[in-house]
Amino acid sequence: MNTREQSVVTNQIKPDAEYGADSDVARFFGIHPKSLRRWDARPELGFPPAIRVNGRKYRRWTEVQEFARRAAAAHAAGKPKNTATT
Repeated sequence: MNTREQSVVTNQIKPDAEYGADSDVARFFGIHPKSLRRWDARPELGFPPAIRVNGRKYRRWTEVQEFARRAAAAHAAGKPKNTATT
């Protein structure tokens, strides 16, 4: 295995683990980790709560995957987004 292959393997997200660090959850969604903080601030989204371990946030993968399924279903159903009016 060459160096590139090794780095790809070590950076893989493991959603079969019980918990994932916020950095892994952000990578799973393809977003910046700061977005997770914004989602935490909006309880109406139903984003899974984090637990803190040594200053890092972790989330249960099953809850993250369920959130992703709900979000995809809402998007497919064409639910209107909250839009600001001017």
